[in-house]
Amino acid sequence: MIWGLYILLTVFSLNVLAQSEATSPRMSFNITKDVKPPLWEMVEEPYFVDADGNHAVDALEECKIVMKIKNIGMGDGLGLTAKIAANGTTRGINVSDQKLPTIKVGSTATIEYPINTSIHTEDGVVDFSVYVEEPLGFNTETYTVRVQSRRYQEPLLIVKDYVVSGDKGGNLEKQKPFTLQVLVQNVQQGLAENVRVELKYPNNVFNISGQDIYTYKEWPAGETQTLTYQLLVNGMYDKTTLPLTIKISEQYGKYAQDKEIVLTLNQPLTNRTVEVESKIVQTTIIEDVHLRSDVDRNIPTTNNRNPNRYAIIIGNEDYHSYQKDLNSEQDVPFAAEDANVFKEYCVKTLGIEERNIVILNNATSAKMNQEIDFITRLAARETNAEIVFYYAGHGLPNEKTKEPYLIPVDVSASSLDLAIPLYELYGKLSNTGAQKVTVFLDACFSGGGRDAGLVASRGIRITPKKDALNGNIVVFSATSADQTALQYAEKNHGMFTYFLLKKLQETQGQCTYSELFNYLSKNVGDNSLRVNRKEQTPEVNSSPQVQDSWGSWHF
Repeated sequence: MIWGLYILLTVFSLNVLAQSEATSPRMSFNITKDVKPPLWEMVEEPYFVDADGNHAVDALEECKIVMKIKNIGMGDGLGLTAKIAANGTTRGINVSDQKLPTIKVGSTATIEYPINTSIHTEDGVVDFSVYVEEPLGFNTETYTVRVQSRRYQEPLLIVKDYVVSGDKGGNLEKQKPFTLQVLVQNVQQGLAENVRVELKYPNNVFNISGQDIYTYKEWPAGETQTLTYQLLVNGMYDKTTLPLTIKISEQYGKYAQDKEIVLTLNQPLTNRTVEVESKIVQTTIIEDVHLRSDVDRNIPTTNNRNPNRYAIIIGNEDYHSYQKDLNSEQDVPFAAEDANVFKEYCVKTLGIEERNIVILNNATSAKMNQEIDFITRLAARETNAEIVFYYAGHGLPNEKTKEPYLIPVDVSASSLDLAIPLYELYGKLSNTGAQKVTVFLDACFSGGGRDAGLVASRGIRITPKKDALNGNIVVFSATSADQTALQYAEKNHGMFTYFLLKKLQETQGQCTYSELFNYLSKNVGDNSLRVNRKEQTPEVNSSPQVQDSWGSWHF
């Protein structure tokens, strides 16, 4: 039966070919009555192959359809063409027929149908029809392969965060090197190629690290890079602000955003550098990464200014540089950063004017006393003054009297006569006659500290004496009794300060003092146990004059 059909087809084809030969001189070979045509067996049905293995025709992706056939006929397959057609969502998709070499009798051939896509490829479905054409009509069957098409996955390179730091903190000053760290991330799903990141800076500013431009051949979705620049402003720079530009480009020139960074001379510097390890995200979920804590960003801003509100902010972190018998373990990690960020909240969220704020990082005894006196004298001249006092650093008790002290960076445990007694501080603040005095102490007074106590080798733990308060004063303390004020290393802050800032951020500063204390009590207590495996219980104390009213106070 099969052979009968084969003979009929052969005779029919020879007649057709003879007629076409008379009118078509382009045929390159002669067909006689003895011709033996090929026949085809499908060894492997057509299947789709793509570069990234997601089984879709992606924009700008090289892909193909592959099938495998065997010549089971009586003659070789000559003059063959791999034919392909596309139907459906075909914008940006190009296919073309391919000439094939001879497939001899009994041999097997793998046929590939290339598919080219462009940036204009759209989301949809494409039906690819494929077969092999033989001049005598002995073609393979036509197969249809249905594949999803996907539009171009755009990358987007942006500066997610930046940090400005100095060797020992301090302020950004002329002729003093500082470090700019910039975190760049591809926040979309596409692959960015031929990426160029360049730092632009004004005249009389120098990049002493030497590298202005970083280049990357490929930048996958979600990947981050932390770029570090060492900068120096010379003495000829005549402006108070320092504009810097991070210019980012990629191969298409439209999937990156430049970033303008404006620094200010004399702005506080953090004293530590941070790096986010470069990583590639393979899923559709791209991690949100930053160099700074979440409370350091998106600080709420109010248009309401309070000219009668004053702030004293102190972050004493670096003790070992001022006292040779100490080591870095006896510093207070993140205290300077605590103070710097709290100052930003004072200005932006609490509406305190810059001129009414004193901020001190790594303050000596003389400087602390000088600036406390300055602000209290200013506040005493104001009828409706409010004072906010913030301190992060070491505290110590007198072993005999148990009186608690704030410790300047140049004061040792054996010279507490140069430290700041809390009862004297509270007296100075209250004696201004201020309507409200709010004190935040991210310190402990038991002899401990965030990493190690100032006198850790002696191992003391003293329950400090609670000072009597007078006037309109409320004191929020990071700890109770003989506990230690701990750090929240993941957030680059003290545990107490982090949740203080978090509450101000979440409420835009619009919370009562009782709401604030309840929040601190729960969150500091819970997270200290979870993170540090130690108890830390904040306390609040008030003077008798406001013991029934302080809970309803608000900023």
